[in-house]
Amino acid sequence: ALYFTSARNGAGRNFGWTNEPFLDIFEATHNVDGTFSNPVAVKDLNSRFHDGPVTLTADGNTIYFASESFNEKLFEKDKESNSKQGQVNLFKATKVNGKWDKITPLPFNSASYSVSNPSLSKDGKTLYFSSDMPGGQGGLDIWKVSIGADGSFGTPENLGSRINTAGNESFPFITADNKALYFAS
Repeated sequence: ALYFTSARNGAGRNFGWTNEPFLDIFEATHNVDGTFSNPVAVKDLNSRFHDGPVTLTADGNTIYFASESFNEKLFEKDKESNSKQGQVNLFKATKVNGKWDKITPLPFNSASYSVSNPSLSKDGKTLYFSSDMPGGQGGLDIWKVSIGADGSFGTPENLGSRINTAGNESFPFITADNKALYFAS
């Protein structure tokens, strides 16, 4: 299957900044003839706000995804503007009987900073992501965290000044051979 994030869901409400639909996670099946089926929204993972991007384990049974609204308790009420202010956070879900289940927030999420744009190494042992958490070079930075065989997470590590700047670095993608990291800056 192919998973991707898109604002193609015209049936939902629009995001105020872009006046386009909120981002959702979609799945398309890869057919034998090389074509893809029509994409369908992954209702098990999508919320009513932005969801995605995503990254999957090599076996396709575990997905890491970003969401800004999965857990409404992460929102803080801004008393001055009377609007909801939230952070983007990362979640993990496991496929059970063909459905995404056991959705859990990653332990380094916070209501004080965003954690987003996951990219998993092919061996499933390192998760790269972008965040504005304390300890970075400034703005959004690229970070990595180790994933243990038992599914536990190490302490997130900033990739340092060779990658990160005082500006924003985001959307990391680690190649299958772990030799190249692509990102936006």
